[in-house]
Amino acid sequence: MLFSRYATCIRCCALLIITAVGLPARAEIITFDDLPPGQGTQYSGADVVGSYYYGDSPDGVIVEGTYGPVYESTFTSGGAGFINRVDQTYGSWSGFSYSNVSDIVTPGFENQYAAYTLSDPGSGMGPGVDNYGIAFGYDDIVPNLFDPDAFDPTDIADLFRLPTLSLPTGMAAVGMYVTNTTYAALSMLGGDSFGKTFGGASGDDPDWFKLTAYGIGADGLAMAESVEFYLADYRFDDNSLDYIVDDWTWMDLSALADAKSLHFNLASSDAGDFGMNTPAYFAMDDLQLEAVPEPTSLMFAAVTGLGVVLRRRGLRKKSA
Repeated sequence: MLFSRYATCIRCCALLIITAVGLPARAEIITFDDLPPGQGTQYSGADVVGSYYYGDSPDGVIVEGTYGPVYESTFTSGGAGFINRVDQTYGSWSGFSYSNVSDIVTPGFENQYAAYTLSDPGSGMGPGVDNYGIAFGYDDIVPNLFDPDAFDPTDIADLFRLPTLSLPTGMAAVGMYVTNTTYAALSMLGGDSFGKTFGGASGDDPDWFKLTAYGIGADGLAMAESVEFYLADYRFDDNSLDYIVDDWTWMDLSALADAKSLHFNLASSDAGDFGMNTPAYFAMDDLQLEAVPEPTSLMFAAVTGLGVVLRRRGLRKKSA
């Protein structure tokens, strides 16, 4: 009888643990729609208008950059922090900005804040304000005359020089939607003063444009895992399969669920003596997160449950 009672207690305890593990995790979606209108306005025709944020918020600090001082600040959406850097010498920016510019037709650098989404031009994912994130920046994966030190994914300093976002405490990345920017897409489609037309004149060149996500864990070290996503891929034997991403497309980040910060690098087959020729931009929206259950909370639930079961059985025995 005593063994049977303990066996029942153990089964109840195990059931509590299974129940706790099976509870749906709290979810969060970073939409950028909670952010105010940007500082700049961009027009490219009567029906194309939008605002964009490019940096210089008042809470930043001056850090040393490649060409001199850089103003580094962070804007926040849904509890996630997005690092933005503005070069004080040239006025250029890198890291993350946000935008709702709807221009899928204007080529070139002047149109660097527009998402390339053909089904719903320049729109973010889902209803609402339709803001979305824009990232700019990269570190060459192969040494060149401009950058003799190739990107090292195990080097924390290299990771933080990339477009970087920090995750809210207790939340893990699930995935996000990404697409090209109009600047990058039109460069790959038709070439420009720096980049080639992907596929070349014959269409047979095995070109590609790749986004890779890296993570830094709670221990402050670079994670061994990374996630690759091709924003363009012309490596197929059948040219009809070649593509340049032109709509919001899911990028699974679950392999980086233990990351406390995410870092994004871009690489292209079109690179020369001075580095990558493809414009180093991508757009993102609806970063999906879920709460990470604390192991101690599961143990507490199990121990508490076991205590309740034993107490109830003790009371029953005394009453008997």
